[in-house]
Amino acid sequence: MKIVYLPLYRMAVSYTVSFGRRWSLLEHLLLVEVANGRRSVRDLSHISGVPERLVIEALINLMRASWVEVRSTDAGVFFTATGAGRRRANEENLPVTLQRDVKWLSVCVDRLTGAWLRADELDLVYERDLPEDPECLDPILHTYNPDDPSLRDLFYLNLDESLEPSAPQFRNPSKPYARIGVAFGALETGLPPSAPLRLKEALITAAEGAPEAITKAGRSFATAASGGLRDDIQEDDLIVGGAEHFEMLKSILDSAKSHVIIHSCFVNPATIKVLAPYLERAARRKVQIELLWGLHVDPEEPARRKPISDSEAILAALPPSIRSRVQLAPHSSGSHAKIIIYNDRETDRWLSIVGSCNYLSTEFDWVDASVRSRNQQLATQLLGRLIAAQLPASGSWSPVAKRLNRLWTDLRHKTQGIEEEGCCSLTLMEDNDHYACVTRARDVARKQITIGCDLYGLSAETSVLVPMARAAELGCKVWLAYNRLSRRLSDEGLGPDRAEIEARGINIEEVTRFHAKFLSWDEESLAITSFNWLATVVDGSRARGAEFGLLIEGDGMTKIFMEKMLKSMQGRDIPSFLKLFQSQ
Repeated sequence: MKIVYLPLYRMAVSYTVSFGRRWSLLEHLLLVEVANGRRSVRDLSHISGVPERLVIEALINLMRASWVEVRSTDAGVFFTATGAGRRRANEENLPVTLQRDVKWLSVCVDRLTGAWLRADELDLVYERDLPEDPECLDPILHTYNPDDPSLRDLFYLNLDESLEPSAPQFRNPSKPYARIGVAFGALETGLPPSAPLRLKEALITAAEGAPEAITKAGRSFATAASGGLRDDIQEDDLIVGGAEHFEMLKSILDSAKSHVIIHSCFVNPATIKVLAPYLERAARRKVQIELLWGLHVDPEEPARRKPISDSEAILAALPPSIRSRVQLAPHSSGSHAKIIIYNDRETDRWLSIVGSCNYLSTEFDWVDASVRSRNQQLATQLLGRLIAAQLPASGSWSPVAKRLNRLWTDLRHKTQGIEEEGCCSLTLMEDNDHYACVTRARDVARKQITIGCDLYGLSAETSVLVPMARAAELGCKVWLAYNRLSRRLSDEGLGPDRAEIEARGINIEEVTRFHAKFLSWDEESLAITSFNWLATVVDGSRARGAEFGLLIEGDGMTKIFMEKMLKSMQGRDIPSFLKLFQSQ
């Protein structure tokens, strides 16, 4: 095993929490009952179906708040609500008196990719304690991003604590190293499973040398990409095709318990009009719906104008009591992500949908691809990213961010410390993790790599063609599929040189009405995302958290996905990569 030393910044970070006792449902129900008339302990125990001891404890708490008073008469001892108690009984939620506290945590940010990690999950070594002739990796980054949304995943919260909507504060950093063990193309020691894919791949590449030096015999097939999340991803959890996405969205609105959060890059008033009846039906069941969006105008279709104000006008036609439960975010998140998060009323679990479908702007007639997961930690992480995308550069948090933060806190309490099981390994990919996913496929694929997306742009050469040409040299069959040229290439009359690309061992084809964004290799690895592999450039000009995807590793995932893709394209020209799959 080879030992390398990863350069870090280590610092203490403070975050503000609120804490205090929250009122239970039993206490609220008892307050409502005594507000309607005087009741004895025996009466309340009989009505509520709980032991008298619990009733007494709840009444004591209500009396301390001056909402309930006790009266002794010849007929017995009775409890009744005070004037303040009767007013509180009519409220949807009882007010809570909370206190605030500042907590501290030691965190590290790696200087290769900028990933945040807990210091207590690393084997830290300072320069003075390094062994003789250590292999220290050269730092690339000389600053860090304090607004990184993944930072909130590291904070510890007790069951009675909620994260306050305020920015964390940092102390001056030190510069230790993390001791990392790498063997046979996989990380063996020193890094927590939750570390992002881009950091894992950077460490493997740095430890084992340039990728061009990797030979077919020397490549590792270990699943070093595992992110520590697991789930049972079945055929029904892979959603492929416009019609299937529309049916899924209707089903979510019908089955949600209390909340549905939808993030779409674009908004189209025509789509909002189609969805309005289903949104209204869910809102009538008192489901709170948050509609989030990334961009006013699609840079590939700049003719569209006023999508937000026109959509607001359509939603304004809903009855006032319903309209308050369907909230269209007033500001852009700057993100290209396509995400749905909701809680199911039958299982009371939070589910996540990640993929390529613009739920608020599509006509549901293109080939899209998404994946559904029941992993609660994944839902927590995605919700945290959506909150970060709603935060202003300065000033107080928006109402949208505050509402999402309350949901995040509740979900974090439910999932903290829970290890979920499943036959598939899941890795959340964000921004630069997509580049790492391409190089991971290049380095470990044994038979075949297939990449599909909507756009072909200028970045295709460096982000995909170069690594895929190397994969082809190592014996893999490589297939690329896209729907259209980016606007810039189209305006300049440029496009892919198919002869030159095929000479490099890469098959490429244009597929009409194709919007799915995926990368699969061999039989077990499948990434579904919002990322246009052949067109998107992740750089400092884009918002952090602009692209999200999910890498799934499990037996037969590629076959299941390709079968669904084939089914969704019945009646159309079948792409060559699917014909190849049919023949296998």
